[in-house]
Amino acid sequence: MFNNREIVTAVDLGSSKICVLVGEALPDGKVKVIGQGCVPSEGSIVKGEIYNMDKAFELLGSALEEADRSSDRELGNSRLVIVPVTGCGIESMQGVGTATIRSEQRVVTEKERAEAVENAKDQHVSAGREIINISESCFAIDGRPVCNPLLQSGRRLDAYVHLVHGVTTRLENFRTIVRESGFEDSMIYPVFAPLATDYGILSEEERGSGALLVDIGAGTTEYDVECNSGVRASGVLQVGFDHVCNDLAVGLDLNIGVCRKLVEDGSLSRAIREHRDCLEFPGSSVGTPRRIPLNSFETIIDLRLRETFEIIKQILNEKNALSQLEAGGILTGGGAMFERTGAMFREVFEMSCRIAQPLENGDPVALAENPRFSTVWGALRLAVAYNAMEPGGSGRGGFGSLLDMVDSLVSRTRKKLWNRRG
Repeated sequence: MFNNREIVTAVDLGSSKICVLVGEALPDGKVKVIGQGCVPSEGSIVKGEIYNMDKAFELLGSALEEADRSSDRELGNSRLVIVPVTGCGIESMQGVGTATIRSEQRVVTEKERAEAVENAKDQHVSAGREIINISESCFAIDGRPVCNPLLQSGRRLDAYVHLVHGVTTRLENFRTIVRESGFEDSMIYPVFAPLATDYGILSEEERGSGALLVDIGAGTTEYDVECNSGVRASGVLQVGFDHVCNDLAVGLDLNIGVCRKLVEDGSLSRAIREHRDCLEFPGSSVGTPRRIPLNSFETIIDLRLRETFEIIKQILNEKNALSQLEAGGILTGGGAMFERTGAMFREVFEMSCRIAQPLENGDPVALAENPRFSTVWGALRLAVAYNAMEPGGSGRGGFGSLLDMVDSLVSRTRKKLWNRRG
């Protein structure tokens, strides 16, 4: 009997964990998670880069076996694998394209809009780099910014697109490790991690009204700005919450393993919520505990969080990307769960924020409620969306099709917003 199920997979090789989700693409466009596997990275991935290929290969194999077993051996039927990437020398830029408004009434039609967007995509990057994602950003008519250019009058339409590019050899490392782990016959596509996260946790309303997404992982912190359902800016800092643990270890003369445990198991957040005065640790002398004031922990953590957020704020201010973000900040990743993260974000950016978890059509995902799984969930949803766009779910469009798919998804969301406002 033939298997007619449409199976897709997401593989997230992160600095703290290697996670695999196996999903079935449903006819209504949703995804049913049918398998999952997750193992610690054990130092094989550092700051979003593959540091120890052999170890990473072994650990990925363990996560894949777990996912395959829990999916009732459906992993081998996966036609498409989305791999969120960060590090890899990733950079972003804005491409600009122009179209002359030729109609007799000088009104913008879909033809001019599409022409301007296609011209904006025609950008070149230096040798040894490749574009991995393209997303529509915004439009201008005769130099005047507009949300929806259709049916507006003018002589020239400018389209701006957001392009993400990385070092080809470093991106190829991720394709290779996944391909050699049993996906020789599957399509393997890298996606910049915050764009996948965005797709997994932001609502259409948040994308339309404007939001700043910040994903705080163990080794990196990624960000993404959406406004009018277009990507305005994105990037990555090689600083994550593991740096907070290192700061605590150095500043308080504690073992870094102890500091990681305090952060990861929630003990430190719980102590802050309970307003404790201090935390106790074994002292150098037997029977003599060492008492460290809780505000010493808070001071060190606040300094690192503030510095991280201020760097992002400076970068985005230089791009004029922080205006009109009515939905505020969306925090996710393991670092978002820490008690002080939200407060420091609000203080630095002077805007509201929420701690996000994976969503499916606006509803929380029971299987992956933890913000640590936002990226892999978003990658799985992207895989389903791509699968649905291919005729018959065949998914045989080639690498360029994924670039067009991400742009098409942004365009569809934008048009839904335009229709609602109209």
